Amino acid sequence: MKTRDQSREGAYYTDQDIAQLLGVSIGRLRNKLSAGSPLPPRIQPPGCRNRLWPREAVHPWLEQFLITSVEAPRSEQPRRRGRPTKQEARARRR
Repeated sequence: MKTRDQSREGAYYTDQDIAQLLGVSIGRLRNKLSAGSPLPPRIQPPGCRNRLWPREAVHPWLEQFLITSVEAPRSEQPRRRGRPTKQEARARRR
């Protein structure tokens, strides 16, 4: 009975896996590929129609787009809805 090297098995994502990771449909992923949008590095073996995405390259690529949010200071009084009155506009210009 042969034993496979488990560390190398599953070392690549398929198009479906990447689409799920990015939160897009498979069709949208294909559109992004055609348009030249930024995507993780991929491998396209010669003579094959499918692409492979190395796991060790995908996660660092995703982490470079990490956004940390900083809460803006809140004013004590909430903003009034709608267009400012003429009086408010004049006061703001002073």
